[in-house]
Amino acid sequence: MSFVLVILTVGIILLVEFLHASRKKHPSDSQEMVTEHPTSFDVFDRYFHPGHTWAMVSSSRDVVVGIDDFSSRVVGTVASIDLPVVGQSILQGEPLTFLHHGTRHLLQVAPVSGRVVDVNKRLKRHPELISESPFEHGWIAKVYPTNLDTDLRNLLKGFVADGWRDAIRSQLIQLFSSKIGIVLQDGGQLIQNLGDQFSDDEWNQLVQQFFPIVHQMKPRINS
Repeated sequence: MSFVLVILTVGIILLVEFLHASRKKHPSDSQEMVTEHPTSFDVFDRYFHPGHTWAMVSSSRDVVVGIDDFSSRVVGTVASIDLPVVGQSILQGEPLTFLHHGTRHLLQVAPVSGRVVDVNKRLKRHPELISESPFEHGWIAKVYPTNLDTDLRNLLKGFVADGWRDAIRSQLIQLFSSKIGIVLQDGGQLIQNLGDQFSDDEWNQLVQQFFPIVHQMKPRINS
């Protein structure tokens, strides 16, 4: 599948870039670069999809899925979410949910294939949890996987995922270098509600650049 080949190619390229960059980093620089990441437990226990969603395999082999902190900072404080439906079948790389913020929305794809067995009902009343705690309280759904071993091989994990996250952040800074002052907060972290800082044209550019798999799709439900 072309989708699988794209992910594998991206993973290999970013792994090479990460290993190359790691040899150049001073230890103090390395520590500064990971300050915006979740804890090491989060990084190394989650598999990341290039569409900025994550998957974590539970002890029962169900898979908990959610969005990463890059998505949460780009879209801003989530005002509403189109949750998947229990019993719904999803496919890796296909639509999982829409996040809504003002007049803008961001489609997030499923990191694995399977059947939805549970959803985070708290998000209907408190969608802001996705923005405040994307790796914990803001999880989106639990999935009974149908092709888990293959799906996991298409995702990024551990040092490869960590290098990819650094590369994405650097790419964002380079793309909007003229607006570094509003892209980064003190300490070099990406600001919250990043999308609010951009015009509609800049927002579309950002989405097309960093969410290329899904950028042309529109929400089916307006929450």
